[in-house]
Order: sequence, then structure tokens, then C-alpha cells
Amino acid sequence: MDLSRNTKRFLLALSAFTVALVLCVRHVAAIGSFLGGVLATLSPFIVGACLAFILSVPMHLFDKLLSHRNKKGNSLLGPAPRRIVSLVLAILLVLLLIVLFSIIVLPELANTISSLAVSIMHFVPVAQEWVSGMMDKLADYPEVHDAIAPMIPDLNKLASSIIALVQKYAGTAAASVVSGISAIFGSVTDVIVSCVFAVYVLLQKETLSRQCKKLVYAFLPRTFCDETLSVARLTHRTFFSYVTIQCTEAVILGALCFVGMLIFRFPYALVISIIMTFCALIPIYGAIFSCVIGALLVLIENPMQAIGFVVFILVLQQIETNLIYPRVVSTSINLPPMWVLLAVTVGGGLFGIPGMLIAVPITSICYTLLGQKTHRRLAARGIREEELEAPPK
Repeated sequence: MDLSRNTKRFLLALSAFTVALVLCVRHVAAIGSFLGGVLATLSPFIVGACLAFILSVPMHLFDKLLSHRNKKGNSLLGPAPRRIVSLVLAILLVLLLIVLFSIIVLPELANTISSLAVSIMHFVPVAQEWVSGMMDKLADYPEVHDAIAPMIPDLNKLASSIIALVQKYAGTAAASVVSGISAIFGSVTDVIVSCVFAVYVLLQKETLSRQCKKLVYAFLPRTFCDETLSVARLTHRTFFSYVTIQCTEAVILGALCFVGMLIFRFPYALVISIIMTFCALIPIYGAIFSCVIGALLVLIENPMQAIGFVVFILVLQQIETNLIYPRVVSTSINLPPMWVLLAVTVGGGLFGIPGMLIAVPITSICYTLLGQKTHRRLAARGIREEELEAPPK
């Protein structure tokens, strides 16, 4: 039986794939060890690429500020000097934020955690007195009293459990941060390599982009190259827009929260504002987390202010969402709210906090690509979208 050339190629490819699959299954441990070694070797460059992407956000902002032209229509700095100055300013800004966080935020967080146990123990007698007074008032209603009494926990045991929980997770969080930073950078050499690689990428990104395009188009089919570059542009645009939007919103919300808490004299103004700033990076759930954590801290310090704090946070979030956010952010990710909720829930369930942070832009990319593919398929089949959007008769 004579086989066509395409059939022979298919059988040859299938045989090669089967042999490769069998070899991978038989030597899975060795392959895993080899891939782990390759990943460890490339980790400084991966961290450097991530660092370059983070620095590109403030660098882009400084580049726009420095690109203003004078009355003669000339820019104060040329493209190359402007890029160098923008990069230096971006690095200085990040280092300034790190120094301020280390000098101001970390000591405040340590003081808050250490004083939280004392605040809880001071809160217990007040809560016990309030509960006793409430139960005395309900003594005239035996049925209600008997129904509520089993539901009231032992406040002393509850306070001890909360203190132990705070101390445990505070130490675990600090140890996780230190171990995570150590695992990412590994050594001083890795830090230097990552920083140098990030600077090189930011200063030579056009050259690197041009070289990658030449390499891809030289060895791969043109259609595949066009689609790959289109997806790469969409990915960069989506992640850059998402990071810019979330960071801008988080900083504004944290600053407004800090100023408002100082005006209304709420306790733990700095700590709660920092928590709100970081939680604002997580869509939907971040606002809930920050409000609950802040309300608990205020409740322990001053129970009478807890309700006022919740009202203040709700009003602040409405002002930020409806007035400030639309004016600060001119672009947004192309993703309906329902898919945002689904992406954050699934990403958080699979990968925790990092999954919540990256799930939305990844879902936005998939949503956009699926929409583009759907439009092309409908057009190829001669189906108009207006026909599908029309209500059924």
C-alpha cells in the first residue's frame, strides 16, 4: 500500500512523539532535576525581567514628564538622555519607597502587633461588662435568654486564642517574607545580575525587540509570527495598563484613608492605610479584606468608633470609585465585572494572593483573544452578530 507524503510525515512525527513521551516517562526524575537546574540558573534573568517590567511603570511616567516641549517645539532632552534620566529617577523612586517602608512602616507594624495583645486584654473586661448588661436586660425574657446564652463564647479563652493567632501568623509572615526574598535572589551575585539585566533591558528594549523579531521571522512561518507578536503586544499592553491602574488606585485610596483617619482621629491610621493600599491591588476582595481588618483593629482599640470607621471606609470607596478613579485612569482592562469576580476567585483558590494579582490580566487577555477569534469565525461563516444579538421572536 502506497502512502502519501503527508501520511508518512504524520506517522514519522507520531512515532517520534511516542518515543519522546516514553523516554520522558522513564526518566522523569532526571528530567525534573535538569529542568530545576536550568530554572535555577536562569532565575536571576527571570527576576531581572520582572524587575524591568516593574521599573518600566514609573520610568514611563518620568519619560512623559520629561518629553514636554518648549515654546520652540524642542524637547529639553533627547530620546537617549531622557531614557537614562527616566531610568535613574525610577530606580531612585523605588529605593526611596523601600527606605521609607523600612524606616516608617516596619517599626509601626511591629509596635502595632506588640500592642495588639495588650489592647485585646483591655477590651475583654469592657466586652464582658457589656455582655453581662445585655444578658441582665434579657432576663425578663427567659426564652430569648436561654437561646442566646449558649451562643456567647468565653471571652477570656477567645482573647487568648486571638493573641496566639496574631503572634503565630505575624511570625510566620515575617519568616515567609525573609525566606521568599532569599529564595528569589539567592545571593548577592544574583541580585547584581538581576539588576544589571533589568537596566540593560530597559535601556536596550527597542534593540532587543528588533533582534527577537528578526530571529522569529527567520525560522518560523510568517502567519505564526504575526499572531505571536499580536498576542505579545496585547499581553504587554494589558499587564502594563492593569499594573498602572491598580497601583494608581491603591496609592490614592491609601492616602485618602490616612488623611481621613487622621481627621476623624481613628486609631492605627498608618497601619490600616498601608493594609488598604496593598489590599487595593486585589480587585473586589481587597476592599472587603481591608475593611474587615481595619474594623477589627478599631473595634479592639475603641469599640464606639468601629461603626463610624466602617461608614467612613464605605463612603471613601464610593468617592474613589465614582469620582477619582474615572478621572485618574483613562484606560481599563477589557473584562466584564462577572469575569473579574470569577478570575479573582479561581486565581486565589489555586495560587493564593499571587493568583489574585495576576488572574485578572491573564483572564482579560484570554477574553480578548477569544472575542477576536469568535468575530473571525462568525465572519467566515457569514453570520452577522446583529442576528445573534436580536431578541428571539
